[in-house]
Amino acid sequence: MKESDKSRSFRRIFSFYLERYLLHKHFRSVMMKGTVDPNEKLPVLYIANHSSWWDGLIIFLLTEKASELDHYMMMEEKQLKQYAFFRKLGAFPVQKENLKSVKQALMTAKENMQAGGAVWLFPQGEIMHQEMRPLELEGGASFLVRQFEQVVVKPVTLHYTFNQFQKPTVSAVFGEDTLVSGGELRSKDVTHLLRDLLETQLNAHQAQVIADPDFSTNQEFRQVTRTSQSTSDAFDSFKKWVKTWRSS
Repeated sequence: MKESDKSRSFRRIFSFYLERYLLHKHFRSVMMKGTVDPNEKLPVLYIANHSSWWDGLIIFLLTEKASELDHYMMMEEKQLKQYAFFRKLGAFPVQKENLKSVKQALMTAKENMQAGGAVWLFPQGEIMHQEMRPLELEGGASFLVRQFEQVVVKPVTLHYTFNQFQKPTVSAVFGEDTLVSGGELRSKDVTHLLRDLLETQLNAHQAQVIADPDFSTNQEFRQVTRTSQSTSDAFDSFKKWVKTWRSS
């Protein structure tokens, strides 16, 4: 039971709308580092930090553009009722305050992974500021990892920065595949492992953005969406035109 209502046609239409209008309107660009799909043909669990309402949409766009896998994401039922279209993108519900619902959601995630799908979790459980340290993870990701003799865990970090531009730039880093023998580890050990993976990558990601906020020197990052010109960009272009016109 996948408990989502994925629609290929809706995904294509929404992906176009998301990239060409929604993200273009709100962000200067989307930058990406790393590869989405793992090398191993094993169950795969993606874990990501959660600092913005936009996280799920950014992930959806990147997986649509750069992945051959079938992706599913666990989402709080209240949010899913409010934004029901996420079901058509692969989201399935969980009521965090309801133990039965949590178990059902985790079983749904396990079934999707067993069927060859990729499952996404925000193991922090709620939106937290991107500067928050240490990361505190809930137990769902650890439970899923321990359901498999071997599973690929792929940490994904997202970071939002304004710098000198009017619109923010969002960057995503897809980390290295981490092969975990889940059945051999205690729940506490898995949680520590996942936290260290995600926090170490997030710290390195943040340091890269601070060192190169324009993404002009770090060739590991590639631009996924076209640059969105802001009001300030248009004004700067106008000033350059006036300067050229006066000097001609």
